[in-house]
Amino acid sequence: MAESDLREVIVREATRLFAQRGYGSTSMRELAAAAGVTKPTLYYHFGNKESLFLDVVHFHISQIDDLVRDALAVDGGVRDRLRRFAVSYIQEGAANQDALRLLVTVQHPVDKGQPMVDVMSLHLRKIDVLRVVFQKGLDQDELRADLDLGAAVMAFIGMVNLACMAAVFSPCAGPFDVEGQADQILDIFFRGVGA
Repeated sequence: MAESDLREVIVREATRLFAQRGYGSTSMRELAAAAGVTKPTLYYHFGNKESLFLDVVHFHISQIDDLVRDALAVDGGVRDRLRRFAVSYIQEGAANQDALRLLVTVQHPVDKGQPMVDVMSLHLRKIDVLRVVFQKGLDQDELRADLDLGAAVMAFIGMVNLACMAAVFSPCAGPFDVEGQADQILDIFFRGVGA
């Protein structure tokens, strides 16, 4: 197996085990067995459990950074770009539920020995990228001139983050309608909820 393929398998299995069992309840022996490698191979590639955990979390954070940049990098109006972001973000969460669960536990650790990770920096990077999109919408008169840019960006991210969490954690029957949910978010966001 190629080196990159081996690391991918280890990261995938470590994501699954850390997300489902927690940091403290997951041993290097279990991680090695799940990845189909020996413990020395695991130690060779990652050093120890803490390094493996941090590498896995940072891998998923960089995946989200890439997704946000790619979803917003395309041309179009602010509404179209925000819809692409919402659909991509919710689809990614629904498709990679273990990664989302892991990132949630990183923000709210229950294991005393779990390494601390600055997940807030991920949110701040999303805010920075979305702020540019919103500013362009202001500059092109697509948004209200009196808009509080910071509040609007945080409100939008909050709506999308909660939809992403619902796609993973809600006990709804049947498949989650990602596009329909994104359209509802955009409708509420742009039209408001007032009568």
